[in-house]
Amino acid sequence: MRLRLATLLMTAIVAATLLGGLLGSRVSAKANLEPDSEKLLRSFSEILATVQEHYAGEVSSDKLVESAVRGMLRTLDPHSSFFSTQDYDRLQEEQKGKYFGLGITIRPESPGSGRVVVVEPPAPGTPAYKAGLRAGDVIAKIEGEPIDDWDLNTEVIPNLKGPQGTYVNITVERPGETQPLDFRVVRDEIPLYTIKYAFRVRPGIGYIRITRFAETTGKELDEALAAIDESTLEGLILDLRDNPGGALSQALEVSERFLDKDQKIVATRSRNGKENRDYRARKNQKYHYPMVVLINQNSASASEIVSGALQDHDRALILGENSFGKALVQTIFPLQGNRALALTTGKYYTPSDRLIQREYGGSFWDYYNHRRPSVSTDESNRFFTDGGRVVFGGGGIAPDEVVKLDRLPRIVRLLQRGRNLYREYAARIYSGTAAPGLLSGLPAKLDGLTDAETEKVIQAIRLEGAPLEGFRKFASEAGLEFSDAEWDENSGAIANFLKQELLLLLIGDEASYRVALELDRQVQTAILRLPQVMSLLAQAKTADRPTR
Repeated sequence: MRLRLATLLMTAIVAATLLGGLLGSRVSAKANLEPDSEKLLRSFSEILATVQEHYAGEVSSDKLVESAVRGMLRTLDPHSSFFSTQDYDRLQEEQKGKYFGLGITIRPESPGSGRVVVVEPPAPGTPAYKAGLRAGDVIAKIEGEPIDDWDLNTEVIPNLKGPQGTYVNITVERPGETQPLDFRVVRDEIPLYTIKYAFRVRPGIGYIRITRFAETTGKELDEALAAIDESTLEGLILDLRDNPGGALSQALEVSERFLDKDQKIVATRSRNGKENRDYRARKNQKYHYPMVVLINQNSASASEIVSGALQDHDRALILGENSFGKALVQTIFPLQGNRALALTTGKYYTPSDRLIQREYGGSFWDYYNHRRPSVSTDESNRFFTDGGRVVFGGGGIAPDEVVKLDRLPRIVRLLQRGRNLYREYAARIYSGTAAPGLLSGLPAKLDGLTDAETEKVIQAIRLEGAPLEGFRKFASEAGLEFSDAEWDENSGAIANFLKQELLLLLIGDEASYRVALELDRQVQTAILRLPQVMSLLAQAKTADRPTR
């Protein structure tokens, strides 16, 4: 036992071969411990053996060693980390872009609830599609057990996933059905898409949202641009908000899709210089249209590489909020027992030589929770884009224009809390027990609509007058307290949220999301700013780059 644990610790410190495809470059598969480290390792083994033999309670040796490794890594930086077997399996699943499950997109029925709503129609061929699940179905039981108080991430999702070919029994509540429905679904391989939304948000203006960067992102982007007919675009909004990053290779592919050959995308620098490298675009962009990139405080890593490259080359206007400021090269070393070590081996710099990573000298709690804009405007942090615009480094990517999201009014939030009255009333409209005639003019078949057909359905549903007045009465009878003035002042936002829930039932998540963007101040500002981006493109081509 003592020898096995000592070997495990040695493996964690020394590390083995590199996992390809994640952030970081390939490094040597072997390393040697310094003489003093070998002495300390022997001391650690003695301490571990003493704890195992003499501690008052039962102890898990694996847990002790893993905790010790995590404690060691916490002395380095916020992002060097140790992956347990479960964590490493999840990491590989996300990076490979597939898992075994049902093929449904879910969200909690209400905040804190274990019951989940299927938020978009299952894709043809998936287990959920074959079983007959629909958008709007509420999963209430798994294997006969109510899941009201289950945790979404540690209980609901793991129980829906499972080995390929195995079955899961679920009970759903469906709008319009008086009794719950039982389904027996066989799990199968499901692709994990990183681009969830791609459509035209206005005539001639495309919108693409990348949720993370995995092995399939570059290919998905090509497909998304083809789907919205890139050749006729007059502008594109690339949404990287809440994108935590991922594979460096895919950040490079996304960036070079909008740059010209040999333009620098990012540079890496390491302590020993072995990882110093410039990454450049390998081909020319196909089309040259104005772009706005949206970022916020949760845009990190690969998202910052893409936004930083497009900003430095004046290819896009960056709009939103200061990004997270995470630009440490994370190299993954697989270890024994299907564990892994993510070690910081370098830092990333934008094409103008800006350091993206922000300071982390204080506590890690402050680093993750006190994320105020931290870009320094000191002369030493002053850099220039290709067109001569001043940009600053050392604290994430600062947007060219700061635009914050509006806080939702009190009544709009109250209608969504607890029971979610929007969803309840939308289900009544959907079943025909409320707002009779509202849906009578819609196409009989709402599956497989084109982009233009979806927009027509969205415009055809007008939640004003009697339908909205019916919802006001429903909310009042449900016990929600509000004044007539408060309702009238926020009737537009209330109608928008109700329409989102109704479209979720009728068509699916994308149609619902399109309506949600009407209240998104950052997206609406991006649409207005696209024309001025043309001047950025012109400056980038004609201006001489200033020197620092």
